[in-house]
Amino acid sequence: MNRLFNNKFSGLLQLALMLLMIIPVTLLTMNMDYKSEVGTAFGGFIALVTDSAGSRGFLITLAILCVVTLFLKLPRKTLFAHMIVLAVLLVVGFISKTSLKVVTESPRPYTELLAKDLLIPEPEHFYNLDTDQQAQIIDTISSEVSQWRTRHWQGEKDYSFPSGHTIFAAICVAFFGGLFWQNKRYSWAVAILGWAAIVMYSRLWIGMHRPIDLVGSTLFIAAIYGIMPSFHGLAGKLYSKAPNCLRE
Repeated sequence: MNRLFNNKFSGLLQLALMLLMIIPVTLLTMNMDYKSEVGTAFGGFIALVTDSAGSRGFLITLAILCVVTLFLKLPRKTLFAHMIVLAVLLVVGFISKTSLKVVTESPRPYTELLAKDLLIPEPEHFYNLDTDQQAQIIDTISSEVSQWRTRHWQGEKDYSFPSGHTIFAAICVAFFGGLFWQNKRYSWAVAILGWAAIVMYSRLWIGMHRPIDLVGSTLFIAAIYGIMPSFHGLAGKLYSKAPNCLRE
C-alpha cells in the first residue's frame, strides 16, 4: 500500500496544487457580468482554452501530451502500464461525469441570468423545456450577451455538476503532471497546472460552472486516482503478448 501511495504521490501533489488554484480563479471571476463586452482576442483565447478540455479538442490535447511523454524515454513495459492507468481514468471519469450530472441536477449558472431576465420562472425550469425551446430562449438573450458565451450555452444545455472539462484537466494534471514531476520535468508539470487553471477560469467566465463544481470534480479524480492500482501485472501479461515491433 505504501509503495502504491509513493507512486501516486506526485500526481496527488499536483491535484492538491490544482485545488489551491481554484481560490484565485474564483476571486478573478467573482461578480462576473455575463452581459459585459468581450474583445475578439480575449473571447477567442477563452474559447480555445475551454475547447482544449472539451469535446472539440480534448483528443488533440491528449495526443500532444502523449507525444511529450515519449520524450521521457520510459521503458516500454512501464509506459504500457501507465497508458492502462490513463485509459481507465478517462473511462471512469467520463462515465461518472454523465451519471453524476443526472443525479445532482444542478442548473448551470447561465440559467440564473435567464431567470433574472424573466425568460424562465426559475433556473430549474430551463430543464423542463425541449432542446428547441432552450435554444430559442438563449437566442432571445444573445443580443445582450457576447457570442463567446452564448455559443457555449447553446452547445451545453445539460446540468452543471460536475465539470467534465475540469475532470479531464484533473486527469491530465494527476497523470501527466505527476509523471513529469516524478521524472524531474518540473517545468512541464507547472505548464500543465497553468493550463488547468485557465481551463477552470474559462468555465467560470463562460457561465458554465460554479467553484463548487471545480472543487468536486478535482476531488473526485483525486479519489479515483488515489485508489487505482498500478496495473503492472496486467501490463506485463499484455506486453508479453504484444507484437515484437511494439516491444523493441
